[in-house]
Amino acid sequence: MSTGFTESDGGDFALPPAKPCGDCSLCCKILRINVLEKPAGVWCRHFAKGVGCQVHSASPHECRRFQCYWTISEVLGEEWRPDRSKLVIWSNVEGRIIVDVDPSHPNAWRREPYHSQLRTWSDRDRPLPLEVLVRIKERMLVIFPEGEVDLGPQQTECSISSGYHVEGGRKTPYARFVEARA
Repeated sequence: MSTGFTESDGGDFALPPAKPCGDCSLCCKILRINVLEKPAGVWCRHFAKGVGCQVHSASPHECRRFQCYWTISEVLGEEWRPDRSKLVIWSNVEGRIIVDVDPSHPNAWRREPYHSQLRTWSDRDRPLPLEVLVRIKERMLVIFPEGEVDLGPQQTECSISSGYHVEGGRKTPYARFVEARA
């Protein structure tokens, strides 16, 4: 699922945007929309430049429920606007943020101020720790303050386990796909 909310949210709940999307529609390119059979990284066939979604009033449930964090965050400035940063930030689980990167700009997340902020958010010693995932088309990385773990192609049927191993008194980051339990 590519929405910003989980199925348990019920209904069409979405937070009111603090900032309008304006002419930014990068989510229409970056995200996979299962019901439309739209792959990640390509423009949706219902998107028209300068117009936006041509079926917005009847758009799929996945699209109506999606909420980009840039629109609701007071701390993400104009430089984080997705069409400028080339990053769409959202979540599907409490304690996690997903940073979907425009595949036309695969290293956008490594530019400043984005890279250092993602590493700061990934600090698991913070009062409200976050698991920070960077996804470039289907490739998944887990970010840590000291680096990242590249998980390779996303395994949609699996969840992600990440954290630290303590070896010889030293913390070493780890991340891996874990098969979902039936």
